[in-house]
Amino acid sequence: MRIALRFLARTGLLAGSPAIGLIASVIVFGAGVGPAKAGITFTCDPDIDGSRPGTCAYLNTTVASYYNGTFSNANADIYIKYGTTGLGESTTGGFNTLSYGAFVSDLAAEHGGGVVRAEALASLAGSEPSIYGGGDISITGALGAALGLTGLNGINAFDGVCTLGNAGCYDGMITITNDPGTLLYYRNGPEAAGAYDFYSVAEHETDEVLGTSSCVDTTGASLTNGCAGIAAASAVDLFRYNAGQRVFIDTTTGAYFSYDGGVTNGTSNGKVYNTLANGDDYADFVSSCPNNLNIQDATGCPGTANLNITNDGGGEINILDAIGFNLLHAAAVPEPSSWALMMVGLGGVGAAMRSRRKQFATV
Repeated sequence: MRIALRFLARTGLLAGSPAIGLIASVIVFGAGVGPAKAGITFTCDPDIDGSRPGTCAYLNTTVASYYNGTFSNANADIYIKYGTTGLGESTTGGFNTLSYGAFVSDLAAEHGGGVVRAEALASLAGSEPSIYGGGDISITGALGAALGLTGLNGINAFDGVCTLGNAGCYDGMITITNDPGTLLYYRNGPEAAGAYDFYSVAEHETDEVLGTSSCVDTTGASLTNGCAGIAAASAVDLFRYNAGQRVFIDTTTGAYFSYDGGVTNGTSNGKVYNTLANGDDYADFVSSCPNNLNIQDATGCPGTANLNITNDGGGEINILDAIGFNLLHAAAVPEPSSWALMMVGLGGVGAAMRSRRKQFATV
């Protein structure tokens, strides 16, 4: 079994805000999985349906179906509410970490991925590349559960860190802006000029609850490593390339997600990552309003209703496949013998978790 330290970290509203308190405890990552979940489910604050009746039902049917109809192990309980934020933000309550070797080993043990997963595994080195600083790999609770881990960190409705599987503990919390000056569209009737699709914002944050966020902090004067206050990379950070070369903290333009060692941009529309110290998430795509849009763009675009992970070019689906979420309809992919050799001796000890937030800004 793997032993991990859990840190309760309270942060500010933006990614990378200084932690103001740390409490350490010990948990166990054991074999097997926690209580079964029924795919993606949303628990809605009363204000969600209070202002727009039927919103929660739409989240739990149409929006959830995008994930539940694509992945077999994307299971997450998500609390959603209105509040003070940019356009939207997500909080996972804590990042769970494990060694690079353990992450690769666990990823290889998940046999439900498609061709993207197969190539992603083949692209991972047998030992951790030095660019990550030798730190652990940070994953969300939802991704940890997909990889078969237990004793994972989540968040409760009072913004406190909790252990997933306990009553009132969620994989993530989504906050959508309650600013009266920001128009939201609920896919009912014509979309008002300048309005943002509420459900597309919710999907952006759902992706991050599942595991599309980076460990790199962009809120200061320069890019810094922001996971758990230690040198660490998130799962998605392992698949960032620029001009065919694996990169981590990279301030040049043109960095992109690639599942095959930098050969292919994993978004069909050629999107690149944000690499500026501008407060946008480092693992969000540079926005290109009003065309060539992805759910995981760093800033929202008004007037673009009904954008979702199944019709935006597939970048988010490829990313989630690469890091451990199994496709429901994946073609059978034989396991290369090189993976088995690479797995020999891999394993390790996880250590540390932190609370993390990110902003999804308006434009």
